[in-house]
Amino acid sequence: MKKIVFLMIALMMVASVAFAQKSIKITPDKLASLKGTWEGTITFSVGNTAPAKLEILNDTVPVKGVFTIINLQDQLAQMLGATGGQQVASNDEGKITTQGTIMWAGPKNFFEFTQTGDKKGNGWFYWNGARGDVTFTKKK
Repeated sequence: MKKIVFLMIALMMVASVAFAQKSIKITPDKLASLKGTWEGTITFSVGNTAPAKLEILNDTVPVKGVFTIINLQDQLAQMLGATGGQQVASNDEGKITTQGTIMWAGPKNFFEFTQTGDKKGNGWFYWNGARGDVTFTKKK
């Protein structure tokens, strides 16, 4: 019985490593390749999804970015104290973190972007009391 439990734990550990998404450390010299428009899907912690866009506007630190929720559903917007439809947040103070991500932070909100491939990325955010995740593909 102990061998079975041990094997199950070992299998779960191997599976979690095998399916973990690899990240590419962002450094100042890589910002030029990240500049442009990234499109994807945002998933809020309550399960709602919406199309999203991240625009990285420059290739120097501080990193200027615009994050857009393209169509925030009215029901979710009411829960967050916002209006439905398009929500745009811009920030000119993005920093490269020691983990090799870009972090934009405001007084009550933040967004962290991780590069996961040549034209792939993901992020997580806290906005108006909601946490969520985003997956992106670079378009331009």
